[in-house]
Amino acid sequence: MSSQPVLPANLSPENWPADERKLAEEAEIAMRSSPPRMVDGPNGLVTATMSPIAIEAGIEALRQGGTAADAAATVALTQVTTALGSYVSDAGVLDLLYYDAASGKVSSLNAGWTAWTGETRPATIARNDSDPRSKASLTDTVLGRRTLVPGFMAGIDAMHKRFGRLPFATIFQPAIWYAEHGITVTPLHAVYFQMREKVLSRTEEGQRFLHQAGDHVPRFRDRFVQSDLAATLSAVAERGAAYMYSGPWGEQYVAAVNRDGGKASMDDMRRYQPVWEEPLRTAFLGDDVFAPGASTDGGYAVLEALNLVEERKNYGMGPYWKDPHAFRDLSTILQLVQTGQFLRDQLDAFARRKGIVFKPGDRATKAYAHAISPFVDELAGESSAPENPAHSDAVVVIDRKGKIAALVHSINSVIWGATGIVVGGIPVSDAAGINQYRLGRIKPGSHVPNEMGPVIVMRDSRPVLATAAIGSSLTAETVRLLTGILGNHLDAATVIGAPPLLDNYESGVPGQRAEFVPRNAYDPAFLKALEGAGVRIEEKNGVQVAGIRGIAVLGVIDAGSGARSSVEARDIHVFARGY
Repeated sequence: MSSQPVLPANLSPENWPADERKLAEEAEIAMRSSPPRMVDGPNGLVTATMSPIAIEAGIEALRQGGTAADAAATVALTQVTTALGSYVSDAGVLDLLYYDAASGKVSSLNAGWTAWTGETRPATIARNDSDPRSKASLTDTVLGRRTLVPGFMAGIDAMHKRFGRLPFATIFQPAIWYAEHGITVTPLHAVYFQMREKVLSRTEEGQRFLHQAGDHVPRFRDRFVQSDLAATLSAVAERGAAYMYSGPWGEQYVAAVNRDGGKASMDDMRRYQPVWEEPLRTAFLGDDVFAPGASTDGGYAVLEALNLVEERKNYGMGPYWKDPHAFRDLSTILQLVQTGQFLRDQLDAFARRKGIVFKPGDRATKAYAHAISPFVDELAGESSAPENPAHSDAVVVIDRKGKIAALVHSINSVIWGATGIVVGGIPVSDAAGINQYRLGRIKPGSHVPNEMGPVIVMRDSRPVLATAAIGSSLTAETVRLLTGILGNHLDAATVIGAPPLLDNYESGVPGQRAEFVPRNAYDPAFLKALEGAGVRIEEKNGVQVAGIRGIAVLGVIDAGSGARSSVEARDIHVFARGY
């Protein structure tokens, strides 16, 4: 049921307080590091990855009477514009958990990819290379086959219709304004352009996109004006998401994909619908943990891990960065659940040999965790999977009335994708190239399960925590935060500031898999104790860690006072604002 809109608001950045807009724009460029710090939000709270400008847009939405859904949608749309469509996309995917304070209900929205009905041989789609510098895609003559039906904009439309209060066009204003007026190219953007110049130059429309700051490859402090994107967003704001699915953008997208050997059709575009479903749910140490519903992989992975943490009493061992046995156990659990989703057949066969027979939907249950707990080391040793690029952004919003949005959205590919196809100012992802396993397990035209796993935690029917994580190690990041805060009873800033747990997809050979750890993050005596506990360690430098770690944003609600807070950690590009 839709909420009735309030009187029209105006979120245009030209109306923001001048000093606040200046600070947000300067922070967008500077990305200065600082120790994790707590941020309070007595009237409203917005925390998100990468973009202070987008957070300012979300705060304005809350100030002008918007709900958590309005603010989260505004942030996500603005993040895409400020990222220049590089690691998030208006033609990407979205996953939402939403707590409605009036009903006390948590809802799950999956706006992930769907496969093309005409693509019947997914195993023959060329895989993309997870290295964004790769030039391999330049020789692929059927790059259109690497595409999928996007869900992001349909997800924005669906969440607004159910939980929004501001007029639909209003939530697009900051994204359109910055597309029209330009974004200052940051040092990170400049590196991206250098890496991806040849891929973007493959097509005429890609060259047009590349040269939106001039005839040269964009450089630090150039002004990047996205006029084509502004026109597309303006049309969606006026006509709704249908403009991208049954209207002119969809027609252009299908034509561009098929020009490069794809299997796209307007029937598939028109048919697309995001999935509203009941969230998955488990109890964790007395709290109720909600995760995305059964159409995803991410919700199962998070809840399966938490159930194993509780079953094996990992939380009682002490923090993993202080207790080597806790580190070993938690890392083994995480390897099992993170890579196990790619090897369900092998792991199910192993479980049957041990006399364990469960349905796939049982993975999130206590009974399943109890049954497999004795075999976690063996099961984890059986599993391995290729690295899965997951360039994304995360958002958590708490509004004045206590409604909560925990949202993740992604291009689910290398930066700007590897196709060089650009439609209406939107670079096109090649996500099918990294979803071959999933595509091979579904019918053509079906929804493709995804790894996104935002979480809302309830205690005595009231929310106490919401988190959304991104990155290749997003499940590990979510589980380590929940274990540290809810299990070890540590404050959020301490847990955020602890060394990340890193997934290792390189080897599943029993006894040979190394645990990746950030270089200089642990005391040498601790690493020696880990080796004594049977853990083989491989240290990674800062650049390597940045490519494989998880990054999470979170909102914490005090169970007693109801006070809201978050953690800002600028060294990992996590920002927070309250008002």
